[in-house]
Order: sequence, then C-alpha cells, then structure tokens
Amino acid sequence: MKMANIMVVDDEVVLVNSLKFALENDGHKVMPFYEGNSAVHYLISHEPDLILLDLRLPDMHGLDILRKIKGMNSNLPTIVITAHGDINSAINAMKLGAFDFILKPFELEEITMLVDKSQTEAKLYNEVELLRSKRFQQETIVGESKEILEVKEKIKKVAGIDECTVLIRGESGTGKELVAKAIHNESPERKKMPFIDINCSALPEQLLESELFGYEKGAFTDAKHKKVGLLELADKGTLFLDEIGDMPLNLQTKILRFLESRSFRRIGGEKEIVVDVRVIAATNTNLEKSIKEKKFREDLYYRLNVVPISVPPLRERGADVAILSKHFLSYFIKKFAKSNITFSKQAEKALLEYHWPGNVRELKNLIERLVILKSGSLIELKDLPDEIKKAENIKSSNAKILSDHGKSLDDMLLNVEYELIRDALIKAKGVKSVAADMLGISRHSLKRRLQKFDEKTE
Repeated sequence: MKMANIMVVDDEVVLVNSLKFALENDGHKVMPFYEGNSAVHYLISHEPDLILLDLRLPDMHGLDILRKIKGMNSNLPTIVITAHGDINSAINAMKLGAFDFILKPFELEEITMLVDKSQTEAKLYNEVELLRSKRFQQETIVGESKEILEVKEKIKKVAGIDECTVLIRGESGTGKELVAKAIHNESPERKKMPFIDINCSALPEQLLESELFGYEKGAFTDAKHKKVGLLELADKGTLFLDEIGDMPLNLQTKILRFLESRSFRRIGGEKEIVVDVRVIAATNTNLEKSIKEKKFREDLYYRLNVVPISVPPLRERGADVAILSKHFLSYFIKKFAKSNITFSKQAEKALLEYHWPGNVRELKNLIERLVILKSGSLIELKDLPDEIKKAENIKSSNAKILSDHGKSLDDMLLNVEYELIRDALIKAKGVKSVAADMLGISRHSLKRRLQKFDEKTE
C-alpha cells in the first residue's frame, strides 16, 4: 500500500494525536485540523488522499464540511467519525457520499483497516477510469452506410434526453456496447460520471444480484464487509445491462421496481437508496418470443423499450466492411508497431463478399490476427481464412454462371460442379479420397465425374 496524505479533522486533541501516531507508523502522512473552517480552507489549494472527519466540531457541523468536500472533489474518500448517539447523522453522511463511518470509541486497528480499504478501492477506481478513458478514445462507431448513419442520428437524439431508458437490439458482435458508450459519451452531464457495464448472462443469479444491488455486512455468511453495488457506483452516470434477455425472472422484478422508483435496498438492508442512473439494456435474443414463453416480463420489456435502437448486422452495411477493415488495420498497425500494411484488391473483394456471421467483432479479430502474423506489406487472398476464400470462389462461380448466357443448363451446372471439385482437389493437395470426403461423395463417384469432365473437354 502506497503512502497516503490523510487529513484528520477532529477537536479531540488526544484522539488526533493517537490517530497521527498510528497512521504515520503505517507510513502515511497526517495533517491534523481541530476545527472545520481551517480544514475547508486547506482543501481549496490541496488534494489529500483521504479525510477522517468528525461530525461534531466547535465551529461547524461535519455534514456541512462533507458537502463542501464533495463539491470540490466528489471522488475524495471521507471516513466519518461519530458518537453512538449521532447514528442518523452518520447515515446522512453516507447518503452525501461518505466512504464509510466509524463509531466512537473505536480500536485503532479498525481505523487502519478502513484506511487501507479506502485506498485500495480508490486505486481500483482510478485504474478502471484510466482504462475506460483509453477504451473510449480507441472505440468509435465507424461507417457511412445509411443503416449506421441512422443509428448515429438516434444516439445524438437519445443522449440529449437525460432520463429515458434505451433498449439496444442486434446480433452478437454488431457493437451494441459501443452504441451504449456513445450515448453515455454524448450526454451533456452523465459523460462526466461513470459508465458501468455488466453482462447479465455471465453471472449466476445470486452473484448478479449482489453485484447490482450490493449488500450489508452480515447479510449472508460470506458478507464480512458492506459491498456497494453497481447501481450506486453508477449514480449520476450510466448502467449498461448487456444480455438483459438472460436475466433471471426474480431479478427482472427487482430491476423493474428500481426503474419505476429509482430506489432500491441493498441485500440485507432496510433503508431505501435513491440514485440518478440512466439504464441502457441490450439483447441479441427475441424478447417477444421470451415473453410468450414466460421467460421475460412483459412489463419490464415495455419499461426498457422506451427508445429502441436496432444495430444492423455487418452483412447489411455494404461498403462499411471496407471502411471498418481499413480502420482496424490502421489501429492494429499502430498498436503492434508494424510497418505499413495494405490489402490487395482481391483480398478487399473477398472481405466485401463474405457474409460475416460474427459481425464487426469477427472482422476486428480477423484484422488483428492478420496484422500480428503478417511479415510483408500486402495482405493477399491467400492470407485470408478458408471460409472467406470459399465465399469468394462461390461468388466468382455465380458470376461466371450469369456470364454464360446462351449456354444450356446442363453446361452451366457442369461448370459449377467442376469448380467445386477443383477447389476440393486443391485443398486436398490432389489426394482424391480426401477430396471425395470433403465433397461428401465416394472416391468412385469422384473418379467418374472427373472422367466426364475429360470427355467433355476432348
């Protein structure tokens, strides 16, 4: 644990000296203050890592100081120190954003544990924010197709409406999370606050519930400490519920209640916690079918589907494939410090003609792999996966059929058959038994067909 600069604001000189001794013994630097005004004045030009704040001071109440602290730096962790008879004020302090509170009298070990916990969480928060800001810089919605321009236009409109819920629909890999981030980043106020995301299909029900709502100390056997849930962490920002269609029915009920009241209780808690969160949900499942099968609540569907956004699959975005290919190529060239790499015309054509079942994610992963493995400066057709080359061969064969105008149907079918057998023989390196297996025919049938081709060309 790195050394922290800690302000201690308390009018009990003996307690302050004890805290100073214990914390400095752990390697921290302690700045003592015995009344509120001097502490507030110090904060105008200094940024400590943590504040230990007594609620009862000779010149002002600790809650007033806490409001000023949060006004200056909302992320500055503050641990409130209070007497047993002032528990309501401690609860109000938590509502104002205090990290935690501790009741007098307390053991010094209790306060040192809280200090370590606050610094660990602050470090994690800063790391997450750094990674999140880097991802936002890297990831943008790329494309100029009519379909994607309509999505971008909807994002702009939705971002300006602060409280509406959004339901993003689309196949896996189309970029639903990217759309959610774009809405958050273009929101005037929420973009300054956290974007929190969770995949509803990745966690079992109990763990998903505790992640979303948090829990109180002692709520269950392993609840050794209070846990703040994602709904609280996303306060004033955005919560993105990915794969909402896979959320268990019990949790669907609780999410619906939250959307209607904007309040919730932690697991094992009694007080209502009110937060200001924009909820964006996404799914690649057929929710209408799930409603009929009683797997998804109809009332939750209507509550989420205030503003629907459909993200088109890549195969419906036309020339966006070429635009995205060049975008990812440029990004990964920089990321892996490679010299300039380009696509051959034939490779570009093959990428355009492939149907992309994995959508943008599949394209991005492919370009990353090509850049990592490529030693030369040109990505050619031979560098592409077999399924993409096969799509190109089929397309070429279809084009050849269409150009064979005037030929009989038998001749055109024979040409198609010839192209398929030739492709199989190339992949099988001339081994006829292997080629026959690939085509799903016997070796004798393949031999007979090859003889037919020879007779035809004589």
